[in-house]
Amino acid sequence: MSVITFDLPSILPYRQTSERVRRDIALLMHRVWPSSPAPSQDEAVPEEHDPALDALSCFIYRDNRLLSYAAVLNFTLSHAGQHFRTAALSCVATDPAYQNQGLSSLVVSAATRCIENSHADIGLFTCDPPLASFYAKAGWPVVSVAVIGSHDVGALSSTELGKVVLLRLLSEHAHQHAAAFANSPISLGLPLGQFV
Repeated sequence: MSVITFDLPSILPYRQTSERVRRDIALLMHRVWPSSPAPSQDEAVPEEHDPALDALSCFIYRDNRLLSYAAVLNFTLSHAGQHFRTAALSCVATDPAYQNQGLSSLVVSAATRCIENSHADIGLFTCDPPLASFYAKAGWPVVSVAVIGSHDVGALSSTELGKVVLLRLLSEHAHQHAAAFANSPISLGLPLGQFV
């Protein structure tokens, strides 16, 4: 029986990745979620992450193929009269041909360590309910709160999207205001159409 081993994830700010890596990320997103656009070879690669969110990319290549990816998005949100530096896990994807081999666990663990070692007050993520137990193993507890993209009409929300919210309080500031996260929806303050 042969054992398949994989390299540890590479970690790099998204804006510092090469065009080839960005194209591979877009292609991986398309393989995992076919409704997302696949860039053609002769067109510019669309930005996977809004530059304002200062994304950090965690990814695994094997044999020149991107197999697994996760991003950390960084922004400040205002909630209950306070400002919180936020690091949000996003775009977790593993090539369908390589799923159930522990790759998602590797990129999620790497991204989670980046979040824990950042200056963020809170860590945040939304996912489909069946995936919550997977993320719980990486230290992401589900909380009973809704997340909305913004207060704008038509903004995306965790409730309407059928997502559960996973939240980690990381700083003393966040712990001092823990009760505020249970009382009202958390607005991410993102442009219309964006979500985590």
